[in-house]
Amino acid sequence: MPAKKKKPMSQKERAMRAQVKKDLQAQGLIPPDKPRLNRKKFAKEVWEEFEALDMYTADCYLRRALGCMVGPEMLEVTPEEVGVLKLMKLAVEWKKFSDRLRAEGREQYTLGEFAEEVVNPVLKL
Repeated sequence: MPAKKKKPMSQKERAMRAQVKKDLQAQGLIPPDKPRLNRKKFAKEVWEEFEALDMYTADCYLRRALGCMVGPEMLEVTPEEVGVLKLMKLAVEWKKFSDRLRAEGREQYTLGEFAEEVVNPVLKL
């Protein structure tokens, strides 16, 4: 038998649920609502903090942070972890690109070449 389709909540039911939630929050039984993250502000702040670190300190702690986010044995991979893994893949592909250029005796490349061979393939994953 097909699953029974749930009917949408009425306005009265929504209001009742909202009131119950408010009461439970006031009693301290459930935590208060978290404010939404201002992503642009967060990104700017993090970028500035990271830029303030010296290169070796940043590299050391970035590697540790990557280890906290992802690992070789992951049971479930969240969208956030996919983003971290793409960052790691981008670093690996950039290294391969640099090695290939060195083998060809080149030191310079165009942004289009870099985007086509390194960035775009990783972003399309």
